[in-house]
Amino acid sequence: LKPFLASDKQKPPANSRERYRRVSGRNQLVGKVVSIRVEGLLAEVVLAIGDSHITSIITANAVRELQLKKGDTAAALIKSTDVMIERIDELA
Repeated sequence: LKPFLASDKQKPPANSRERYRRVSGRNQLVGKVVSIRVEGLLAEVVLAIGDSHITSIITANAVRELQLKKGDTAAALIKSTDVMIERIDELA
């Protein structure tokens, strides 16, 4: 996490913390969706964050509701041992 924290510290406070106003979770890692595998009720979502990958198992319904697809920008919201996925729409 050190590279991400260092990068965030270089941003103006309004930019680096702006997204936190929308969700209570503070442990957020933003990356690109590199794969989605849906099997039955569950889906495996893999995000590329820098040189690392993080994998989350979420419901297949959540993938459909978020309309996630490969190449989308998304955030992994980490709380305890759970990883949630939030879709991040590109700003125009």
